[in-house]
Amino acid sequence: MVMSHLEAPEAALRVMIDPILKGVVDEGVDRVCWLQALPPRGLFDLDERRRSWWAPNDDGLLACLQACPDAPVEVQAVALFLAGSDGNGHTREAALRMMPSVPSHLTLSCALLRCNDWVVEVRVVAQEVVMTLLGKCSVQHVLAAWPIAVRLRDAQRVQREWLEGTLFAWLSSPAAQDVLEGLLGHTDARTRLAAYAIALQIHPDQAELRAHALLDSDPHVSHLALDHLLEHGEPAQVEAQCVLALSAPSSRVRGAALRALVEREAPGLDVYIDAAAFDRSRSVRRLAAWLLQQRQATPAIQLWRDELKHRTRGRWREALEALGDHAEAGDVHGLRTLLPQVSARHQRNCLRGWLRAEGGASLAFLRVALEAPGRTVNQLLAGATALWATELDPARLLAFCHDGPSPVAQSGLLGQLPMLPLWQHLDLLLDAVPQRPDERAWHLQLVENWLRVSRRYSPLGAARRQALVSRLEEGRHALADPAAAQVLAAIRQA
Repeated sequence: MVMSHLEAPEAALRVMIDPILKGVVDEGVDRVCWLQALPPRGLFDLDERRRSWWAPNDDGLLACLQACPDAPVEVQAVALFLAGSDGNGHTREAALRMMPSVPSHLTLSCALLRCNDWVVEVRVVAQEVVMTLLGKCSVQHVLAAWPIAVRLRDAQRVQREWLEGTLFAWLSSPAAQDVLEGLLGHTDARTRLAAYAIALQIHPDQAELRAHALLDSDPHVSHLALDHLLEHGEPAQVEAQCVLALSAPSSRVRGAALRALVEREAPGLDVYIDAAAFDRSRSVRRLAAWLLQQRQATPAIQLWRDELKHRTRGRWREALEALGDHAEAGDVHGLRTLLPQVSARHQRNCLRGWLRAEGGASLAFLRVALEAPGRTVNQLLAGATALWATELDPARLLAFCHDGPSPVAQSGLLGQLPMLPLWQHLDLLLDAVPQRPDERAWHLQLVENWLRVSRRYSPLGAARRQALVSRLEEGRHALADPAAAQVLAAIRQA
């Protein structure tokens, strides 16, 4: 097939590009499109991969570029990025000198990367090329490449005076106004933070800018805006925008804004503190609870109880989570009543509050908790004082197989019993006398469960050892002979 005059240059460059990216890009994927779409982090990784070994000076790709001036800009930009990340410093420098004629986000990205190059001469050329490209690239190209400029602040070889005094100082110039505005809405949080740090110094309407930054999804951006507000804002602005900051995504900012309002005794403070008691963040709720106590207002725990009872605020979920952290003995009944009415997530908060209120895991708690197994419940049980260990007598242990608990709960109990001291666990099993067929089957499971953990070390004095051996040899138990023999062997080996 004969290629047209316009297709031939592109084809020639692609022939050079494809082998370079072989093994990096999946087969069947357009490698030019792949590199054009690669995000800044991917460009960093590709650059490091390309420069991880020394390469001989091979200017074949650059020669092809010079011979194909009619190739599409997108293809030329890809070729220049690959040449600019070559393992040979001469090739990288030569590629940089060609980049001003092909302004794009890829050439600007590569030039920024070269500002941290191993070779001093390459870094010097890269700095010049970056500033030239900033004057030629479109706003969208600069926005796409700027996260690399931000990451250069963590680099080791970049010249600091140039980075801050020239590159980032350029963002403050009138020529970069559209770029700076675009960076304020960038998808990369670090890039937004760097842009806001500059914009807060030069923006003509700082109040409006702070209002946007306070509600930013990144906590560093919103905290930067709050710090700027508290340091530079007029008193009226501080109060108004601190109120706005109470709805910031960052809990740290919400808490700091509430403290600032308290320090200034802002109008409506009681309302703000009251609302903060139902914040979605534990830290803000605790701050509000302490402030209510200091101001001798209605205790936060009473606000949470009232909300769970009447649900007038529509914040019962936050109230339940808060009560899970602060529940007292009188809250157990309400939490147990609420437990079957809510979803699994909120059931865990009920259990957490119940556990706190009783100071440990009672047998009643254990029976309920074992019906809702999961990582959170297991962590609650593992960290709780096992009050159930003193309540669980042989009769209750045997009845566990038929007086309500599901097979899931029964299996959960088998997992909890080894938490008991080994010989206390055995005494409980030896004292149990099953009367029904289902109790006998359950008892056998319990014994087999004990045998699985019996090799764990547990101190056993001579007198207690002899008492256990005598009991088993004299048949003062309800174990079947094979199980009794295994238990006796385990005691003698302990």
